[in-house]
Amino acid sequence: MILYVIIAFTAILLGMLTSVKAFGTGGKRKKIFQDIYFSVEDVDGIGVLYTKTGEYSAILKLENPVQKYSANIDNYYEFTNLLTALAQTLGEGYAIHKQDVFIKKKFHDETNDNHEFLSESYFRYFTGRTYTDVQTYLIITQENKKSRLFSFDSKKWRDFLVKIRKVKDQLKDSGVDSTYLDGATARDYVDRYFSMNFTGKIVSMTNFKVDDESISMGNKRCKVYSLVDVDCINLPGVIRPYTNIEVNNTSMPVDLVSLVDNIPVAETVIYNQMLFMPNQKRELSLLDKKKNRHASMPNPSNLIAVEDIKKVQDVIARENKQLVYAHFNLVVSVPIDEDIQKCTNHLENSFGRMGIHISKRAYNQLELFVNSFPGNCYGMNPDYDRFLTLSDAATCLMYKEHIQHSEDTPLKVYYTDRQGVPVAIDISGKEGKNKITDNSNFFILGPSGSGKSFFTNSMVRQLWEQNTDVVLVDTGNSYEGLCDYVNGKYISYTEEHPITMNPFAIKREELNIEKIGFLKNLIMLIWKGTNGRITKTEDHLIEDVITEYYDAHFRTGKVKELSFNTFYEYSTARIPEIVRDNNLEGIDLATYNYLLKDFYKGGNHELTLNENLDTALFDETFIVFEIDSIKDDPLLFPLVTLIIMDVFIQKMRIKKNRKVLVIEEAWKAIASPMMAEYIKYLYKTARKFWASVGVVTQEIQDIVGSPIVKEAIINNSDVIMLLDQSKFKDRFDEIKAILGLTDVDCRKIFTINRLENKEGRSFFREVFIRRGQNAAVFGVEEPHECYMTYTTERAEKEALKLYKRELRCSHQQAIEAYCRDWDRSGISKSLPFAQKVNQAGHVLNLQPTVKQYS
Repeated sequence: MILYVIIAFTAILLGMLTSVKAFGTGGKRKKIFQDIYFSVEDVDGIGVLYTKTGEYSAILKLENPVQKYSANIDNYYEFTNLLTALAQTLGEGYAIHKQDVFIKKKFHDETNDNHEFLSESYFRYFTGRTYTDVQTYLIITQENKKSRLFSFDSKKWRDFLVKIRKVKDQLKDSGVDSTYLDGATARDYVDRYFSMNFTGKIVSMTNFKVDDESISMGNKRCKVYSLVDVDCINLPGVIRPYTNIEVNNTSMPVDLVSLVDNIPVAETVIYNQMLFMPNQKRELSLLDKKKNRHASMPNPSNLIAVEDIKKVQDVIARENKQLVYAHFNLVVSVPIDEDIQKCTNHLENSFGRMGIHISKRAYNQLELFVNSFPGNCYGMNPDYDRFLTLSDAATCLMYKEHIQHSEDTPLKVYYTDRQGVPVAIDISGKEGKNKITDNSNFFILGPSGSGKSFFTNSMVRQLWEQNTDVVLVDTGNSYEGLCDYVNGKYISYTEEHPITMNPFAIKREELNIEKIGFLKNLIMLIWKGTNGRITKTEDHLIEDVITEYYDAHFRTGKVKELSFNTFYEYSTARIPEIVRDNNLEGIDLATYNYLLKDFYKGGNHELTLNENLDTALFDETFIVFEIDSIKDDPLLFPLVTLIIMDVFIQKMRIKKNRKVLVIEEAWKAIASPMMAEYIKYLYKTARKFWASVGVVTQEIQDIVGSPIVKEAIINNSDVIMLLDQSKFKDRFDEIKAILGLTDVDCRKIFTINRLENKEGRSFFREVFIRRGQNAAVFGVEEPHECYMTYTTERAEKEALKLYKRELRCSHQQAIEAYCRDWDRSGISKSLPFAQKVNQAGHVLNLQPTVKQYS
């Protein structure tokens, strides 16, 4: 007996201690809150809250599994089904209290990396940008039957411990990671709920004041909105876990209550969602009595009520559904000087459009706030705070979404989420903690003006900053600025200085079937052109001649020096012998000799295949081959492209770091049946050497009309990147089929650049990125410094060159000076400022106090 007295006395002292810690001492706070908790104790690492009314509770922290704007309807249903299953697992005498806490935050770089200049500019540009984060908690509470005396029930306690572990296991089995808060963290969470402070390191609670309309605490005011008025329950006739918004004539599913994450002027919003599991037999009996009572007084309204109850009974009997009591409320916190009526108007209008009319009753503010404390949900009045419904319907009103987060990966490429906040993704899909691709090859499609080059510049710049060797094949000067900035090698093809190499000069260990295949393709390209028909005999003949040529050098020494010149001499002598000895027919030797002679000494292109490539290129980390001047040459264009690809293969094999080859429109030159196998080889080989290959195109016909593209490029690219596809919408079914896009993918694609997410942001473009089966839309939004590095606008490039020339400085210093003046000018758009610079003809050197221009 003495032991029980000691235990009870100890519990009371612990309760008082917790109350003092959470709610302070003296005054109104002590009076109101000191009777909520007995104690918060650790039980095997789980913080168990024990209320003065005898309920046990444990708090799980988790992340809602549906990513915002995922466009996947199935995900919404899967989560509601999971929540329904949790309610059935817990059963009678338990409550689920889900709290989604929406917090206004300001972005800051948390990587603590020593960023390179452009990345530093990038993070400085976004620092301080406001966004809404969401934290989710699931509170499991065991009900205590109220009586004058509390007694410890060991059976109920064991049942509670078993049930909370079952809940965690069910979440894990469904792919939802969760963690129980320990005692200290649970106490901290209670403190933060009371003060409505989920961001500050120090939680202080002062000047607590309650009136009929709101609750004030320190420098903020909050109001509790009960979502459903039980006196006149107004809910839609049909309810589902999502709603559609119309974007670009396409339906995009979002959470049914998605509006709660974007309430005007609100700093913090807590969405309380409570399910109480009653005795099912008793509730069914009460329903039956209610039905009979309505049936005994036949009139139209009662007959409708009878039919409604019958429908519910039929569903329960047929589908084994569960009845629950539910309560939903929003605790909205605003700065003390803001008008909370703005929140009220927004909520009434937004929920009204959904067919939900929030409760007008505000006089029980304190009661709703206190009963929404973690573990205190059974304080909700059964008569006027809870309403009876099916668990399926109730879970539809629960919030299910989370925002995009940065991925856990050593390779961090930053884009913005759809709120406009930077997030890091593993662009390769295979270097992060969660590997989602087999290879990192990529395919980029975007019509003219969609921001394709800007996006590609941003991607390769960030890859280069992270120790990636970048090789670009371009036909439009899209990367000249970035190449200048990184002090890379910019190689333009001209007649005076053609891009040259000696592909035949190799070491014995480099001679393999892959190298012979490349040289065979090279010879065939000169002899037959990109679309020429090659017979099996011709293919076999050239392969044999190449093999014999190297035997004559490495084994017999008959060929003294390896080059195209010596190969031409050897092959023109040897091929007639093979043709004669084997009675081969249809071999056009005259054409072979004539066309290849153009690359032999004395020919128009004698340097192209006989001069060794600059060996320093192997050490260059950023190389741009600009071949715009030969893009209309049917022979040189594909030949030089092929040469560059082989340069990349050599770099790929030798260097140990990450490598990437980006082929802009030049890839079309080699997308022929003759080159298909070589392209496949390049794509498949790259993945073995920590390398990736990507092609960039703007024409729909390039992918719709070419089986080579599909077989050789798309099928070997696990990463697909699509910019605004609105121009292709009427013909998009073909693209969808070829790229293997799902309906979910298409919903995302047709929202590109169409969401209402532009307020407070500078100009940006969005891009759809699919890595394996993981797909999302991101924003490419960058500061002035990055823009001026990537720009292809002639006037802007000339203005920057003027700064660089007059200041006699590096490219980076020119960008810094130019962007400093641009920011000080007050001119928001880039072209008008560039025109102003060009018109002035000199560096502006504007001061911070300069008059703002329109």
